Amino acid sequence: MNAPATTPIHFPALAATLLLAFAPAASALDFSGSATLTSDYVFRGISQTRGDAAPQLGVRLASDTGLYGSLWASRVDYGDTLGSDAELDLVAGWNHTFAERWNLDLNLTRFTYPGTRAPANLDYNEVIATLTLDQRWWAMLGWSDNALASGGRGVYAEVGAKFPLTEAFRFETVAAHYDLGDAYGDSYSRAQLSAIYTMGKVDLRASGHWTSGSARRLFPEVAGSRFEAAASWNF
Repeated sequence: MNAPATTPIHFPALAATLLLAFAPAASALDFSGSATLTSDYVFRGISQTRGDAAPQLGVRLASDTGLYGSLWASRVDYGDTLGSDAELDLVAGWNHTFAERWNLDLNLTRFTYPGTRAPANLDYNEVIATLTLDQRWWAMLGWSDNALASGGRGVYAEVGAKFPLTEAFRFETVAAHYDLGDAYGDSYSRAQLSAIYTMGKVDLRASGHWTSGSARRLFPEVAGSRFEAAASWNF
């Protein structure tokens, strides 16, 4: 998965810019986060832990201007050769609700994998846009010129919906397609169905994941049908 050099995104400078943007509204900053234990870290239909459990932690700082920054970490398992057993995502974004019913989120995400053994480099950037209607229906588009640290372009498109049955219980569905033709010479599709039960600040989630046959060819042993159970504490 070695990737050619790409134009670096200087996140310290980006973080400083966000802090300057937050400064005028320091009294309106909002801090939130979540701690999760999942039976299998599944990212876009592909297991990142080879079917094993993973602890995860995320924190987010947001301003009433719509600007926000977040950090998210998880255990991963890509084998002994690559070395890294952790993923750390750095996000800088902007979120805005308009016309009362619509929400737009734009962000730049830096996927990093500390401890990866040289000369391998798994880090890459992705620009992600998500449009949501009534906090229930959404469409997401992600673009990277170094998708999955392949050195090639990748485009990820997803649509999803929430179906609340009660105040505490809901279903969520996702259908998506990942165009990796430039990066890996092939693409794949995925689907997900989740049942979520909320108890105060705790979410219990059970999910089924399915991928197309091309995903199993691209990512043997970590793609295909799988079940995931997770518990999250939101703060």
